[in-house]
Parts: sequence; structure tokens; C-alpha cells
Amino acid sequence: MMDWTNFTWGPFEGKLLWDILRNLALNGMGAYFVTRLSAVRRALTGTRSRRLDTLVLILVFGLFSILGNFLGLPIHGALANTRIVGPIAGGLIGGPLVGAGAGILGGLVRYGMGGYTALAALVANVLAGLVGGWVQTGLGYRRITVPVAFLTGVAGELVLKACILTLSKPFDMAWKLEKTIALPTILANATAVAIFLLVVKDVYREQEKATADARTQALQVQAELQALRAQVNPHFLFNTLATIGALTRTGPDRAREIVKHLSEFLRRSLHRREEQIPLAEELKTVELYLGIEKARFGPRVASRIKVDPVLSRALVPAFAVQVLVENAIKHGIGPRPEGGRVAVTAGREGGRLLIRVEDDGLGLPQDRLDQINRREPEGYGEGSGLRNLQRRLELLCGDPAGLTLSQAREGAGTLATLDLPLSEEVP
Repeated sequence: MMDWTNFTWGPFEGKLLWDILRNLALNGMGAYFVTRLSAVRRALTGTRSRRLDTLVLILVFGLFSILGNFLGLPIHGALANTRIVGPIAGGLIGGPLVGAGAGILGGLVRYGMGGYTALAALVANVLAGLVGGWVQTGLGYRRITVPVAFLTGVAGELVLKACILTLSKPFDMAWKLEKTIALPTILANATAVAIFLLVVKDVYREQEKATADARTQALQVQAELQALRAQVNPHFLFNTLATIGALTRTGPDRAREIVKHLSEFLRRSLHRREEQIPLAEELKTVELYLGIEKARFGPRVASRIKVDPVLSRALVPAFAVQVLVENAIKHGIGPRPEGGRVAVTAGREGGRLLIRVEDDGLGLPQDRLDQINRREPEGYGEGSGLRNLQRRLELLCGDPAGLTLSQAREGAGTLATLDLPLSEEVP
């Protein structure tokens, strides 16, 4: 059986080759785990500003350099290793201070291990980190490509070779060492730096894409919410203006009362920008709407609002309850000659806020209610108030079942139930 550690291929000796391949794999794995660190992510996005981040980066890439010392292969009284990969990669990602700091940590450990190349290794480790940092300063992280990283690794290795040949004594041993390991270690460590940066950039690119997708989705949701909310306001406004127009001649006093309520309603609505508001604010909007409808229908419309005061600060989607009350009057109570009553109640069940809007009007057959609950288009009929509200609840609360309709009593009336998460503001 062939001994895969005992062969020669050009400048690559078997043990040295397997050592190089092992270290390349370890550097790739290490690069992936590095991307999990918050300090590294902030450095990649250019948001690093805290001194603690710089210290963390120095320690992380310094640790890579330290480990490189112990993963080396003894050759001619020295070590062929990946010690300079940490400082160079740290410099490329974090800048000169990180590169030099990591170089010092890894270099001091190597100096403590002794040998005729110890001083040269320490000096070269710091200089290699500075080389990486200067490249990052000159180009910026986003413009550092994999080929640039490879060439930076080559430059760092050449600095190391120069330091060994000029600072190590005796020179003959240093020259013999470099004749054996120069080409393999230059190619291996430059490749390790390139792989390190490739892994970091690839993971970061995926993170950027996920962040961009989430940002785009959030903007789309916000735009849709604004569009849906904009559809609710005109729906109510047009109906109210039509009522005022009809009463101008037949009931001017009622028309003036409606205008008063409408002006207050618009004042509150136009100054409101929040998608979710306290329940107390929403109920004031409901009372204004009921005032308009009572001025229109007279005693044919009666109402009752019963809500636990403790829930007054609970957040609800703006106009959610008003739309349900409007729907109850428009489709349930309004068409009946004798009119009817609409009741609004709210309570807490577990960690949920349940708001019920119930009327004793005409009601809807169960199959029609089921269609609306399933959001089937044929269930809605004229208007889109309920459909818009369901969509808003889904976007705001993530729950399409936040609104359900059922029969209030057998054959008469409708019960609309809002099931919402209870805000943390509520004691």
C-alpha cells in the first residue's frame, strides 16, 4: 500500500502537502464560524465603531495566528505553518490595527517557541497584518476581491521570506529552509487567505441578500398597509358625504350635526399616522361614526359600548372596529325598517384581546359567513371593507384568522370577532 505522506511532487513533499491541505480545510471552516460573530458582521458592513469590536477582531484573528503555529510542520529546525493567514485576513477585514494586533499575538507565541527564525517570524507576522490592513484601507472591504486577497497573501509571504533571510542566523540554514518551503508555503498561505475571504464574502453576500429581501418585503407590506388604510377612509367619507347631501334639504339640523361629527372625525384621522392605536382612541372614532349614523337614522339606530377600562391602552389596527360597526349598520341594521342595535364589547382571554361587534339586523346565512371567513371573493358582495380589514390584520398581526364572522342568533344578526395579540402595555 502506498504511503501518501512519503512522496515528492515538484517542490511539494508528502508530509508538507497533507499539512497544507489540512490547514486549508481548517481555515475554510474557521472563516465560516468567524462570520457568526457580531463584531465581524459590523466590520463587514462598515458599522464598526466601538473599541470593543476592534479588540474582539484582534483576539479572533490573533487566535487563528496562534493556532497556525501549532499546526505547523517542523522542517530544518523551523516551522512551515499558516501563522500569517490570521493577521492578513484580519487586516483585510478589520484594517491595519486589527492586522497588526493579530500579528503581535501570533508572533509572540511563535517567538516563545524559540528557534533561529523566531525573531523573523514575530516581525514578519506584524508586517503581514499591516500589509492586509493597508490593502483594506486603500481599497475598502467591498472592493477586495478573491484575487486581491490571494495577491495580498503572496505579498505577506514574501515579507516573511525576506525577514527570515535577513534576520535569521545562520543564513545558510535560513536559505536551505526557504529553498524547501518557499513555493509551497507562498501558494498555500495565499490560497488560504483567498479561501478565507471567499467564505466570508459568500456568507456575507447571503446575509446581505436576506436583509435586502426582508427590507423589500417590509417596504411592500408598509405600502400595502397604507394603500388598504387609504381605501378605508374614503369608503366611510363618501358614504357620509352622500348622507349630508341627502339631508341638506329634508333635515338641515341633522345635516349640521353630521358635519360637526365629520369634522371631528377628519381632524383625528388626518393627524394620525400610526397603523396601530390604543383601543380607547379607536372607540372614540367609533363613537363619532355612531353619532353620524344616529343623526342620519334617528332612533332606528341604538348602540352600546362596554369595554374593560384596563384594556384602554391595548393596541388595535386603526379603523378596525369602526369598519365592523359601519358594516353592521350598513348591511344589518340600516335595511330594516325598524332599525336595530349594535353592541361593541372587549375583553381579555389569556394573552389575547377579543373585541366583539354584534348587531341584531338582517344577518347572513352560514354558508355566506363561511365564505367570508375563508376569504373567498364571492362571499363579500359589494364593497371591500371586510376584505381590506382581513388583509390589514394579516399584515399587521400575521394572522389571517384575526377576524371571524358568525350568526349572532339563529336567523338574525351577525357577530364579528376580532382576535388580536394583547399588547405589553396592558397591565
